[in-house]
Amino acid sequence: MKFAVIGLNHGHIYGQVEGLLTIPGAQFVGFAAVEDDLAAQFAARYPDVPRRTKSELLADPAIDLIASASINAERGPLGVETLRAGKHYFVDKPPLTRLEDVDAIEAALQASGKMMFVFYGERMSCQFDIKAKQLVQQGAIGEIVHVMGLGPHRLNAPSRPSWFYDPAQYGGTFNDIASHQVEWFVWITGQRIKSFSSRIGRFGSPAPAPASFEDFADATITGENGVTGYVRVDWFTPEKSPIWGDVRGLIVGTKGTIEIRRTINLAAKDDADRKGHMLMTTHELPPHRVDCSQVLIEWPTQIAQSLQQNRNLLLDHDTLLHVMRQTVRMQREATRVR
Repeated sequence: MKFAVIGLNHGHIYGQVEGLLTIPGAQFVGFAAVEDDLAAQFAARYPDVPRRTKSELLADPAIDLIASASINAERGPLGVETLRAGKHYFVDKPPLTRLEDVDAIEAALQASGKMMFVFYGERMSCQFDIKAKQLVQQGAIGEIVHVMGLGPHRLNAPSRPSWFYDPAQYGGTFNDIASHQVEWFVWITGQRIKSFSSRIGRFGSPAPAPASFEDFADATITGENGVTGYVRVDWFTPEKSPIWGDVRGLIVGTKGTIEIRRTINLAAKDDADRKGHMLMTTHELPPHRVDCSQVLIEWPTQIAQSLQQNRNLLLDHDTLLHVMRQTVRMQREATRVR
């Protein structure tokens, strides 16, 4: 497999590339970026990979897949271009910002026969989530009743690029951050979203964040089988926090609960015990940490197998389109509370 990169506007692209490079036989053959500073940083990391133009990469018949972490609003249109050029598309979240982008992607997927993969890195690169999914499928906590996903982030306001504060380019805080939690709800429960109620607000982010910038978003969700969910994201991780965000997931089942502390254990007394972990309690087992050290990160292998079998094993397209459409709707239809 030969792949290239178009768009370096989020650091997640480095994780995408590193994962792709673990696929046997993968070749990184070029990258494109209009920003010279971002291109220089990227070239320092991958000095043997040539900088080319977007047009050259899309026209190159030898390239099988395009990876991207471009400006949020550019990701949907780039996906359409990539699929129409006969290449698979691997994009960072959020994959798009508008409902019309979802429709265009759907048409391009059907017309091209190619695949689209989205890097929902919070769960895809987390051993705890992979193990939790296995335990749920094994019936370890019974039938899922409720899930909660929390995604606080640190803003670092002065370091953000100007496009981050432009609603037309950014696409909103719910669509940006909570895209993780919405996808996680569908993935962990195995249920489509039947209904939702979402909110957005601004509670006081510092300059240069403008008055239009949303620093809080949440939603209640109901799945098709009645399973319930709650997601909350914000830009209020304290400056003294040792991590950018205390990201958590809680799964309540009829026979037990699972709590995922993806990034940190703030209650730890020493640094050695401060890393994230997963807790489980059932009718038979008291609260305990679940050992996830031997769990393998699956997404690079899933992409490789998807290309071999010509079917999307990461997230089937019907489910992916549903997740994208519902996430954008939650952003657009949210009630503004401040």
